[in-house]
Amino acid sequence: MTRHSVFFGDVAQDEYYLAPLFPQAGDKVIVQALEPEFGGSVANAASIFAHYGMPTSFIGQLNSGALTQKLLAQLRQQGLDTRFVIFDEDVPDSHCIVLISGDQHIVLIPTLGITRTEITPEAFEHMAQAEFVVTTLTDAKPFRMGGRGAHDVLTSLRARGARIVMDLDVYNEENHGTGLVEYCDIVFMNAIGAARFEASGGSISGLLAGGATAVVVTKDSDGCELHTADGVFAVPGLPVEVVDVTGAGDTFSSSFLYALSVGRDPLGAAEFANAAAALAVGRVGARAGMTTREDVERFLQSYTQITSTST
Repeated sequence: MTRHSVFFGDVAQDEYYLAPLFPQAGDKVIVQALEPEFGGSVANAASIFAHYGMPTSFIGQLNSGALTQKLLAQLRQQGLDTRFVIFDEDVPDSHCIVLISGDQHIVLIPTLGITRTEITPEAFEHMAQAEFVVTTLTDAKPFRMGGRGAHDVLTSLRARGARIVMDLDVYNEENHGTGLVEYCDIVFMNAIGAARFEASGGSISGLLAGGATAVVVTKDSDGCELHTADGVFAVPGLPVEVVDVTGAGDTFSSSFLYALSVGRDPLGAAEFANAAAALAVGRVGARAGMTTREDVERFLQSYTQITSTST
């Protein structure tokens, strides 16, 4: 029986604006407002993971207002279990501002001001029974169980067999001092995040020595770099026409975890995730990566055939 996985973090309404160029200091740029999309990096990854047919739970700390109910209803429509969501009326509505220009984007994420996230015994038990607990440094930092802090919570989850997964994305340096990344089994970061992580004194080799089984650095159209105990593997990107890169990282991480869960080795999972992310950037929306295993494998096969023919 397939174990469920828990995605703990943000869900938001993404407000999209299309700009002719990225503004500089002092600029005033007329932008085109696009239709809002359901978003939040952790919720995006959870939705994509669930769309592969995997049992998936979403947990976040949210107010109980109308926007929250709309966001959670949409997640349930995607098949996610939201029973363990933490309601906190001091948390503001969750939304993001996405500015798009050409094939690049900037995401502005208003802070929710969460300083303590009390994990109930029931929620902990649900997380402990999961195959993967997927979160971020920002979301894990406030974890508490009574007098126990985030380090103890993550240690206890790992002791029960849950694999801790974090996406550092561009890496927020203020979280470096927490040391929480050292409790991860799988870590994702993009090229900017990797540079910031190393500049802050972190090292990928140190994560592997500390028990991580895979660290993946995504490099946009250049594919990704997979670090494991067996070495470093460069996985080339698949050239596609880019429409919207928002959520490509979420597609990559959830597709990588899906591929691992169904039996691929880390290198095979990275190749699968690369293809899923390439498909996602050809569509608009942070959850455009919701696809099927068959579609991704078909795309991979067609790309291989084209490459073989051209060479």
